[in-house]
Amino acid sequence: FIISNKYEDIGRHINEYPHRGVTIINATGFYTGREVKMLFVLAKKRESPIIFRLIKDIDPNAFVSQSAVIGVYGEGFDHIKVK
Repeated sequence: FIISNKYEDIGRHINEYPHRGVTIINATGFYTGREVKMLFVLAKKRESPIIFRLIKDIDPNAFVSQSAVIGVYGEGFDHIKVK
């Protein structure tokens, strides 16, 4: 998740390279009550340094949350596995 006033630039660059999809989520900061745009990005672990460098170059003050997931299925990732 990425929260930044420069979400459009960040999203555009992530979409171009490392060529990952980006979803914009409308959110509200609880503490500030301000409306914000939050980017949701699923990427492979090896792409993290590329994405973090890109974010830092565009907006060093961006708020970023990174987490590990057990699986991601769909185009560009694994196929859904059914036993």
